[in-house]
Amino acid sequence: MSPMMEQYLEVKKQYPDYLLFYRLGDFYEMFFDDALTASKELELTLTGRDCGEKERAPMCGVPFHSVDSYIGRLIEKGYKIVICEQMEDPALAKGLVKRDVVRVVTPGTLIETDLLPENKNNYLCSLYVEGKECAVCFADVSTAQIHATVLRGSDARVRLESDLGTYAPSEILCNLSRREVPHISSFVENRLSSCIWEDSGKDRFAYDEAARRVGEQFPEDGEEIRENGKLLICALGGLLEYITEMQKSPLCTLREL
Repeated sequence: MSPMMEQYLEVKKQYPDYLLFYRLGDFYEMFFDDALTASKELELTLTGRDCGEKERAPMCGVPFHSVDSYIGRLIEKGYKIVICEQMEDPALAKGLVKRDVVRVVTPGTLIETDLLPENKNNYLCSLYVEGKECAVCFADVSTAQIHATVLRGSDARVRLESDLGTYAPSEILCNLSRREVPHISSFVENRLSSCIWEDSGKDRFAYDEAARRVGEQFPEDGEEIRENGKLLICALGGLLEYITEMQKSPLCTLREL
């Protein structure tokens, strides 16, 4: 592999389930399977690039100045996008241009006005399930509002389905996989067909780290949050960690809980 392609693959390895937009001059380029997918979904011309191997790497690209329109079309189709930017002027770089991920775009973490749906909120849902109880949070990152509740009792499932239907999130994070909560995933599949389910794994919701994040983000609400117990702290902590990871920046605006 050429040095540039090795750099590309190193970034791609960190985001295997995302479409990687890799900045090359005036274009964001995609390679290999990402190029095949993007060329089909965006009706782009598929070309190839020498990559140091016998066969040329499939390749397609979009102009950097109009990238938002292409990202918007892919987000509407349920894809997640990684933006890898040039961190130095190519004309001044010695050797390989330094690049780094500056933004991760998912349906539930949009902040760009041009990409957001008109006349309605765009919610990211964080769901922490433990036995027959759960805590659920709905965050609109663009308006900095988070709604959170704990559901217990025999009607917890019905109330959860009601909340999911009301907020209609575009993306769901959960500490359990879809297979582990078939009744919830079935409801999402049937009633929220455009919503994507992010199998986040249990580490994202680990209590100690969640409690630290929640305490830092909502110092004035600490006592009330603790009174609602572990489930709420884990759901909120997982939500905050995910948004920070996607935006690559501190969550200064998320204060309204």
